[in-house]
Amino acid sequence: MNAELLKNLIIVITVAVAVFKVALNELDIRSSRTVLAGSPKAEVKKAVEYTVTKRRFESTTTVITATVVLAFLVLGLYGQIQQLVAGSIQGQIWQDLVFLLVMAFGLFILGIPGSIYKTFVIEAKFGFNRTTVKTFIIDRIRGIVLGALILGPILLGLLWIYQQVPNQIWWIAFVAINLISLITAAIGTSVILPLFNKLKELPEGELRDKILALCEKQNYKLKRIYVMDSSKRSSKSNAFFSGIGKTKTIVLFDSLIANHTVDEVVGVLGHEMGHDKLGHIRSMLLLNMLQSFVIFALFGWALQEPALSEALGGSGVQLVLSLIAFGMLFSPINFVLGIFDNYMTRRNEHGADIFASQVYGKEHIISALQRLSADNLANPAPHPLYVLAYYSHPPASKRVSHVLEAKLA
Repeated sequence: MNAELLKNLIIVITVAVAVFKVALNELDIRSSRTVLAGSPKAEVKKAVEYTVTKRRFESTTTVITATVVLAFLVLGLYGQIQQLVAGSIQGQIWQDLVFLLVMAFGLFILGIPGSIYKTFVIEAKFGFNRTTVKTFIIDRIRGIVLGALILGPILLGLLWIYQQVPNQIWWIAFVAINLISLITAAIGTSVILPLFNKLKELPEGELRDKILALCEKQNYKLKRIYVMDSSKRSSKSNAFFSGIGKTKTIVLFDSLIANHTVDEVVGVLGHEMGHDKLGHIRSMLLLNMLQSFVIFALFGWALQEPALSEALGGSGVQLVLSLIAFGMLFSPINFVLGIFDNYMTRRNEHGADIFASQVYGKEHIISALQRLSADNLANPAPHPLYVLAYYSHPPASKRVSHVLEAKLA
């Protein structure tokens, strides 16, 4: 395999993916503006403006990221940094670990200006942001420390294993990463989430009584119902299901409870219950594991090819350089996998909506969906291709129509 050919292919893929993403953003902008014909309500105009602002921002960050990647490719900076690290540190394992951390830190730094602008300019302009500068900084520091404590030893162990049995690293990494994912899914809400947000049990009252009554009616065992102080960062509303088996937990945003009626919140909880009762959690976990198995297997095969790391300026097989090059080459396939994943999750969302309408009444879930869409300034007219590529949840209008059709059937 020719290293120069691979390098040129990576450049072409990087440009093509960036152009495609920008084109999709432009299509979504044009589609959202179609509702401005006539005299739409003020909140509709605001939702369109929010969509346009976000898509412009996404296009800008896409172009900046692609430009940086192309500069690194053309100038051979990946290989130069790897050689600089190799010349400064003894031991292949530590060289690989430090180089990986340098690349990760570089991505982190590259993303900071965008995160600041999105949080304190875009989200603030449209009335969503409640994050203080202090909270923003602390969140990033905690994220770095947590990542170092959890991923550091794992990466070090995998790098050591690679030095011992390089041809076996792909399936060992597959097992390790998926095991960590399962553990995180099981204990994330009780162990990790409290590091960033305050969680408290849903207090006694009408809402708790109706939720427990619904759980009892559906013979659904729920360990805890938490309320999360999400409003200290954003005024957007949501809820989510977490945990596996006996650790099953539902988390309600405090803004959801504040901005919705009791019956709407119970309808949302019925939706989250539906994901579990209909097996969506297990099926998506299995799907993700299957996909990751294929990806790790392909990487294990590609890792044996020196041209992969040489395309980025390395000499011979270099694990981290090969990993970076593989990620770039695989990005179109990863994009396609993302489309399939989003299709599956959208289908699951429809199923959970219908479940909620059947166990608690269509009027409550419909009202909740419409209010969530309006409060979060969802795009009133997203482009079908953008929905296909990026939407993990169907547009509210589609969700409402599915609920109505299911009930009429």
